[in-house]
Amino acid sequence: MKILLISDIHGNAEALRAVMRAETDADATVFLGDALLSGPQANETLELLDELKPSIAIRGNHDDDVLDPSGFRSWPAEWIALNDWILADLDASAVAKIERFTDAGWYEFGGISAYLHHGDLGRRDLAAVPDADEEVFNLLAGGTDAELVLFGHTHVQFTHKIGSRTFINPGSVGQPRCGVLHACYGVFEDGVYEARLVRYDPAPWLAALDRIHVLNEFPDFKSWLVEGLLSGYGIGKREPWTRYARQGYA
Repeated sequence: MKILLISDIHGNAEALRAVMRAETDADATVFLGDALLSGPQANETLELLDELKPSIAIRGNHDDDVLDPSGFRSWPAEWIALNDWILADLDASAVAKIERFTDAGWYEFGGISAYLHHGDLGRRDLAAVPDADEEVFNLLAGGTDAELVLFGHTHVQFTHKIGSRTFINPGSVGQPRCGVLHACYGVFEDGVYEARLVRYDPAPWLAALDRIHVLNEFPDFKSWLVEGLLSGYGIGKREPWTRYARQGYA
Protein backbone atom coordinates (compact mmCIF):
# COMPACT_ATOMS: atom_id res chain seq x y z
CA MET A 1 0.00 0.00 0.00
CA LYS A 2 1.26 3.46 -0.89
CA ILE A 3 0.50 6.41 1.40
CA LEU A 4 1.23 9.98 0.29
CA LEU A 5 2.37 12.21 3.17
CA ILE A 6 2.06 15.98 2.63
CA SER A 7 2.17 19.15 4.70
CA ASP A 8 2.22 22.94 4.45
CA ILE A 9 0.71 23.65 1.04
CA HIS A 10 0.02 27.30 1.88
CA GLY A 11 -2.20 28.04 -1.10
CA ASN A 12 0.30 26.85 -3.71
CA ALA A 13 -1.90 24.76 -5.98
CA GLU A 14 0.75 24.40 -8.66
CA ALA A 15 3.11 22.70 -6.23
CA LEU A 16 0.38 20.36 -4.98
CA ARG A 17 -0.63 19.55 -8.54
CA ALA A 18 2.97 18.54 -9.32
CA VAL A 19 3.01 16.18 -6.32
CA MET A 20 -0.28 14.62 -7.40
CA ARG A 21 1.02 14.08 -10.93
CA ALA A 22 4.16 12.44 -9.58
CA GLU A 23 2.23 10.07 -7.31
CA THR A 24 -0.86 9.07 -9.25
CA ASP A 25 -0.76 5.56 -7.82
CA ALA A 26 -1.03 6.56 -4.14
CA ASP A 27 -3.74 4.62 -2.32
CA ALA A 28 -4.35 7.24 0.36
CA THR A 29 -3.14 10.64 1.55
CA VAL A 30 -2.25 11.96 5.00
CA PHE A 31 -2.12 15.75 5.32
CA LEU A 32 -0.37 17.41 8.27
CA GLY A 33 -1.90 20.86 8.00
CA ASP A 34 -1.66 24.45 6.70
CA ALA A 35 -3.67 24.26 3.50
CA LEU A 36 -4.60 27.73 2.25
CA LEU A 37 -3.01 30.76 3.94
CA SER A 38 -1.08 32.74 2.92
CA GLY A 39 -0.94 31.70 -0.73
CA PRO A 40 -2.58 33.16 -3.83
CA GLN A 41 -4.11 29.88 -5.08
CA ALA A 42 -6.28 29.05 -2.07
CA ASN A 43 -9.41 28.02 -3.97
CA GLU A 44 -7.45 25.91 -6.44
CA THR A 45 -5.70 24.23 -3.52
CA LEU A 46 -9.06 23.48 -1.92
CA GLU A 47 -10.25 21.85 -5.16
CA LEU A 48 -7.15 19.67 -5.35
CA LEU A 49 -7.55 18.58 -1.74
CA ASP A 50 -11.12 17.59 -2.62
CA GLU A 51 -9.67 15.38 -5.36
CA LEU A 52 -7.11 13.86 -3.00
CA LYS A 53 -9.65 13.22 -0.23
CA PRO A 54 -7.05 12.84 2.55
CA SER A 55 -7.95 10.00 4.89
CA ILE A 56 -6.46 12.13 7.68
CA ALA A 57 -6.07 15.93 7.70
CA ILE A 58 -4.50 17.53 10.77
CA ARG A 59 -5.39 21.15 11.50
CA GLY A 60 -2.41 23.53 11.33
CA ASN A 61 -1.96 26.99 12.83
CA HIS A 62 -2.81 28.69 9.52
CA ASP A 63 -5.91 26.52 9.22
CA ASP A 64 -6.89 27.91 12.62
CA ASP A 65 -6.48 31.39 11.12
CA VAL A 66 -9.06 30.56 8.47
CA LEU A 67 -11.52 29.63 11.21
CA ASP A 68 -10.58 32.57 13.45
CA PRO A 69 -8.92 35.49 11.62
CA SER A 70 -8.21 37.24 14.92
CA GLY A 71 -5.10 35.06 15.03
CA PHE A 72 -3.32 37.28 12.52
CA ARG A 73 -4.71 40.70 13.52
CA SER A 74 -1.45 41.65 15.23
CA TRP A 75 0.63 40.88 12.12
CA PRO A 76 2.10 43.63 9.89
CA ALA A 77 -0.41 45.49 7.70
CA GLU A 78 0.73 43.83 4.47
CA TRP A 79 0.13 40.33 5.84
CA ILE A 80 -3.28 41.32 7.17
CA ALA A 81 -4.24 42.77 3.78
CA LEU A 82 -3.09 39.60 1.97
CA ASN A 83 -4.88 37.22 4.32
CA ASP A 84 -8.06 39.28 4.36
CA TRP A 85 -8.12 39.22 0.56
CA ILE A 86 -7.62 35.45 0.47
CA LEU A 87 -10.37 34.86 3.03
CA ALA A 88 -12.79 37.19 1.22
CA ASP A 89 -12.11 35.34 -2.03
CA LEU A 90 -12.48 31.85 -0.56
CA ASP A 91 -15.18 29.50 -1.76
CA ALA A 92 -18.13 29.41 0.61
CA SER A 93 -17.43 25.74 1.41
CA ALA A 94 -13.89 26.38 2.66
CA VAL A 95 -14.61 27.01 6.33
CA ALA A 96 -16.71 23.85 6.68
CA LYS A 97 -13.97 21.81 5.03
CA ILE A 98 -11.26 23.22 7.30
CA GLU A 99 -13.49 22.58 10.32
CA ARG A 100 -13.33 18.88 9.47
CA PHE A 101 -9.56 18.83 9.93
CA THR A 102 -8.66 17.04 13.16
CA ASP A 103 -6.45 17.49 16.21
CA ALA A 104 -3.03 16.03 16.87
CA GLY A 105 -3.18 12.47 18.13
CA TRP A 106 -2.73 8.77 17.48
CA TYR A 107 -3.85 7.59 14.05
CA GLU A 108 -3.66 4.38 12.06
CA PHE A 109 -3.44 4.28 8.27
CA GLY A 110 -2.25 1.64 5.82
CA GLY A 111 -1.09 -0.65 8.60
CA ILE A 112 0.96 2.17 10.21
CA SER A 113 0.39 3.50 13.72
CA ALA A 114 1.77 6.98 14.37
CA TYR A 115 1.30 10.14 16.38
CA LEU A 116 0.42 13.00 14.01
CA HIS A 117 1.03 16.63 14.87
CA HIS A 118 1.09 19.74 12.71
CA GLY A 119 4.34 20.70 14.44
CA ASP A 120 3.47 24.09 15.92
CA LEU A 121 4.43 24.05 19.61
CA GLY A 122 3.49 27.68 20.20
CA ARG A 123 6.93 29.26 20.57
CA ARG A 124 9.75 29.99 18.15
CA ASP A 125 12.31 28.49 20.50
CA LEU A 126 10.38 25.22 20.24
CA ALA A 127 10.65 24.94 16.46
CA ALA A 128 11.06 21.30 15.43
CA VAL A 129 14.03 21.78 13.09
CA PRO A 130 16.82 19.24 12.46
CA ASP A 131 19.08 20.48 15.27
CA ALA A 132 16.34 21.09 17.85
CA ASP A 133 16.75 19.81 21.41
CA GLU A 134 15.42 16.39 22.33
CA GLU A 135 12.80 18.11 24.48
CA VAL A 136 11.20 19.62 21.35
CA PHE A 137 10.79 16.25 19.66
CA ASN A 138 9.36 14.72 22.82
CA LEU A 139 6.75 17.50 22.93
CA LEU A 140 5.71 16.60 19.38
CA ALA A 141 4.76 13.15 20.65
CA GLY A 142 2.14 14.68 22.93
CA GLY A 143 3.37 12.93 26.05
CA THR A 144 2.93 9.52 24.46
CA ASP A 145 5.49 6.79 23.89
CA ALA A 146 4.89 6.81 20.13
CA GLU A 147 7.75 5.28 18.17
CA LEU A 148 6.69 7.08 14.97
CA VAL A 149 5.80 10.78 14.98
CA LEU A 150 4.87 12.66 11.79
CA PHE A 151 4.79 16.45 11.75
CA GLY A 152 5.22 19.51 9.52
CA HIS A 153 5.19 23.26 10.20
CA THR A 154 8.93 24.02 9.97
CA HIS A 155 9.17 23.39 6.20
CA VAL A 156 12.38 21.34 6.40
CA GLN A 157 12.35 17.80 5.07
CA PHE A 158 14.17 15.50 7.47
CA THR A 159 14.02 12.36 9.60
CA HIS A 160 15.30 12.43 13.17
CA LYS A 161 15.85 9.40 15.40
CA ILE A 162 16.01 9.35 19.20
CA GLY A 163 16.63 5.82 20.41
CA SER A 164 13.86 3.65 19.01
CA ARG A 165 11.71 6.68 18.11
CA THR A 166 11.51 8.15 14.61
CA PHE A 167 10.35 11.70 13.86
CA ILE A 168 9.54 12.55 10.24
CA ASN A 169 8.87 15.91 8.62
CA PRO A 170 8.01 15.50 4.91
CA GLY A 171 8.84 19.17 4.26
CA SER A 172 6.60 21.76 2.69
CA VAL A 173 4.67 21.22 -0.52
CA GLY A 174 4.10 24.90 -1.19
CA GLN A 175 6.72 27.02 0.51
CA PRO A 176 10.34 25.79 0.39
CA ARG A 177 12.78 27.40 2.80
CA CYS A 178 16.12 25.75 2.08
CA GLY A 179 17.12 27.48 -1.14
CA VAL A 180 15.56 25.35 -3.91
CA LEU A 181 12.24 25.82 -5.69
CA HIS A 182 10.51 22.45 -5.39
CA ALA A 183 7.66 20.71 -3.60
CA CYS A 184 8.69 18.39 -0.77
CA TYR A 185 6.66 15.43 0.47
CA GLY A 186 7.02 11.82 1.53
CA VAL A 187 5.70 8.39 0.68
CA PHE A 188 5.15 5.26 2.77
CA GLU A 189 5.25 2.24 0.50
CA ASP A 190 4.41 -1.04 2.25
CA GLY A 191 5.35 0.64 5.52
CA VAL A 192 8.75 1.94 4.35
CA TYR A 193 9.20 5.72 4.26
CA GLU A 194 10.95 7.68 1.51
CA ALA A 195 11.36 11.46 1.32
CA ARG A 196 10.69 12.86 -2.15
CA LEU A 197 10.55 16.16 -4.03
CA VAL A 198 9.37 17.41 -7.40
CA ARG A 199 10.02 20.58 -9.41
CA TYR A 200 7.15 22.66 -10.78
CA ASP A 201 6.48 25.73 -12.89
CA PRO A 202 5.93 28.77 -10.63
CA ALA A 203 4.27 30.84 -13.39
CA PRO A 204 0.64 30.09 -12.35
CA TRP A 205 1.45 30.99 -8.72
CA LEU A 206 3.02 34.26 -9.86
CA ALA A 207 0.03 35.05 -12.07
CA ALA A 208 -2.33 34.38 -9.18
CA LEU A 209 -0.31 36.70 -6.95
CA ASP A 210 -0.57 39.44 -9.59
CA ARG A 211 -4.36 39.24 -9.36
CA ILE A 212 -4.34 40.20 -5.67
CA HIS A 213 -4.82 43.92 -6.19
CA VAL A 214 -4.40 44.89 -2.52
CA LEU A 215 -0.71 44.01 -2.82
CA ASN A 216 -0.26 46.99 -5.15
CA GLU A 217 -0.23 49.05 -1.95
CA PHE A 218 2.74 47.03 -0.71
CA PRO A 219 5.10 46.67 -3.70
CA ASP A 220 8.18 45.84 -1.62
CA PHE A 221 6.27 43.09 0.20
CA LYS A 222 4.99 41.68 -3.08
CA SER A 223 8.52 41.61 -4.50
CA TRP A 224 9.71 39.89 -1.32
CA LEU A 225 7.04 37.19 -1.70
CA VAL A 226 8.07 36.59 -5.32
CA GLU A 227 11.77 36.47 -4.49
CA GLY A 228 11.09 34.13 -1.58
CA LEU A 229 9.30 31.60 -3.75
CA LEU A 230 11.66 31.75 -6.72
CA SER A 231 14.79 31.55 -4.57
CA GLY A 232 13.45 28.71 -2.43
CA TYR A 233 13.63 30.85 0.71
CA GLY A 234 9.93 31.28 1.38
CA ILE A 235 10.29 33.55 4.41
CA GLY A 236 13.59 35.15 3.52
CA LYS A 237 17.19 34.15 2.89
CA ARG A 238 18.37 34.13 6.48
CA GLU A 239 19.34 31.85 9.33
CA PRO A 240 18.54 29.12 10.11
CA TRP A 241 17.30 28.39 6.58
CA THR A 242 20.60 29.29 4.90
CA ARG A 243 22.40 26.97 7.32
CA TYR A 244 20.07 24.11 6.50
CA ALA A 245 20.54 24.81 2.80
CA ARG A 246 24.33 24.56 3.24
CA GLN A 247 23.82 21.29 5.09
CA GLY A 248 21.83 19.87 2.19
CA TYR A 249 18.32 19.89 3.62
CA ALA A 250 15.32 20.33 1.31
